Amino acid sequence: MGVIMDYQTIKVNQKLAVLRIQIYRPEVNNSINEELLQELWSVYQSAEVDSTIKVVVIEGLPDVFCTGMDFQDASEEKDRDSKANSEAFYKILKHISLSSKVFVAVVRGKVQAGGVGIVAASDIVIADETTTFVLSELLFGLLPACVLPFLIRRVGFQKAYRLSLTTQQISAAEAYNWGLIDEYGSDTNKLLSQYVRRLKCLPSSGVKELKDYINQLWIIKEETQNLAVNKISSLVENPDIKEKIKRFQQEGVLPWQT
Repeated sequence: MGVIMDYQTIKVNQKLAVLRIQIYRPEVNNSINEELLQELWSVYQSAEVDSTIKVVVIEGLPDVFCTGMDFQDASEEKDRDSKANSEAFYKILKHISLSSKVFVAVVRGKVQAGGVGIVAASDIVIADETTTFVLSELLFGLLPACVLPFLIRRVGFQKAYRLSLTTQQISAAEAYNWGLIDEYGSDTNKLLSQYVRRLKCLPSSGVKELKDYINQLWIIKEETQNLAVNKISSLVENPDIKEKIKRFQQEGVLPWQT
């Protein structure tokens, strides 16, 4: 099957049991805006009720997977929009963790901020050797609030805290050692095929049972969602932080350079 339908921010293709979704906003380094969130949610919901789909692959561009929040939108959006987008992003991460489909993230190049959240929430993560990961939010006075519940689950408290606190970049090799990614190498398509061969044979009902059980063992509850969404939306609405974001977006000036 070819492209399912036209979208503005993603490309979607289904072949037998595998649905492939490519984040495609090259003009803004695959950053996340309201339209991308809406289109991802629409595709995820359609996939969830399609019994032929067993595996959902999410990928980006050759040099960038996803760089998180679209600062152009963030500098212009109203407070109401900020909270709605935070809720939509968290809802997408939670859906990945609860879906009856197996979500595989295939990442190349830069993975930043909210992009790390998509990786952390995914069931299997495959990266190439060029991939780097960074949580840059604290540089602007923000927190990776929606990312952290899923990142802590994947790599543990201290590694998630360190990545958030230092804002330092880690390589694919480091990410593999941390458990942030499951496989990495020069041929991601070959690695993906090896996983898909087995994953597409799993019953979706069994995948759903496993995810439901795993999530009962972890902290991703309604209270966690409310805490994460309220925290990040309140920070994005802060006038000082908004000004830092706006200046970086317009002039490329980082907060400590002012």
